[in-house]
Amino acid sequence: MVEGVLRATDWNIVIIDGLTYAGDLNRIGDIGCFAEERHRFRVVYHDLRSPITPEVHRQIGAVDLVWHLAANSHVDRSLVDALPFAHATVVGTTNLLEYLRHNQPEMRRYIGFNTDEVFGPAPAGVYYAEDSKFRPSNPYSAAKAGQWAMEYSFAHCHRMPISMVHSMNIFGERQNVEKFIPMTIKNILQGNRVLLHGSPEAPSCRHWIHAREVCNALLFLTEHAVPEQSYNVIGEERSVYELAMTFSEIIGLPANVQWLDYHSTRPGHDLRYAMDGGKLKAMGFAYTYPLDQSLEHMTRWMIAPEHRGWLEA
Repeated sequence: MVEGVLRATDWNIVIIDGLTYAGDLNRIGDIGCFAEERHRFRVVYHDLRSPITPEVHRQIGAVDLVWHLAANSHVDRSLVDALPFAHATVVGTTNLLEYLRHNQPEMRRYIGFNTDEVFGPAPAGVYYAEDSKFRPSNPYSAAKAGQWAMEYSFAHCHRMPISMVHSMNIFGERQNVEKFIPMTIKNILQGNRVLLHGSPEAPSCRHWIHAREVCNALLFLTEHAVPEQSYNVIGEERSVYELAMTFSEIIGLPANVQWLDYHSTRPGHDLRYAMDGGKLKAMGFAYTYPLDQSLEHMTRWMIAPEHRGWLEA
């Protein structure tokens, strides 16, 4: 996201980060335009589970736009211990909203970032709209539903310029290796088993979208979103098996696939998620890159010798 904003705008950026196990400031230093543009952003360390203090506010300064992208986002970890997800996502969002309400009067737009998983499993042929009923199936998605509810309530009762986004499985260069795409690339490279949920007859399916496409959508919504409204930012559907075979072909090595029962090994794991993207399309937004092009670009980038360190992080 930082790279996309730096390349597409002249904005100055303040990054608030709690620097958990998933945080790595080297991701910023590795950006191609970092040397020329480093004067345009700064990082403020803060864990949003705690209220933003006057000292942290001083470091942040005045802002007119907020993209709230912070959350715990790993379903497996939420199954082991749900409380960190409630704290980081619901309490963290509330702390941020209270801070903005009282300390950032010039804020003209807030976009809260959410997930397709709040809608729960999508049967074949079903695509959820922005106003579909929430049916979160695991603690991670339940916490994200709580985030959405808190953001909507602040938009409604405090008349704050808050809009919400639901998106899908996001990938991109430098992604944490615990996520499916870099993990699968790594396992194919190393000859390890590639663990897939579902079965050959009914593989787990998701919609996948590159971070650059999400950034473009957020830039569009920064100018066109309406407070209290939600917007679906959609990807293209592929099964986990199709992705594994795609990576295998690009890398030139076999994928040693092992199937896992999608629910007994991961309670709350839904076989398919899907959303309808008609609302954003009707507003005039168009995606730029076909999924297959983005997948090939990321794979070749990750397996290049100079970038393989990101697969070992």
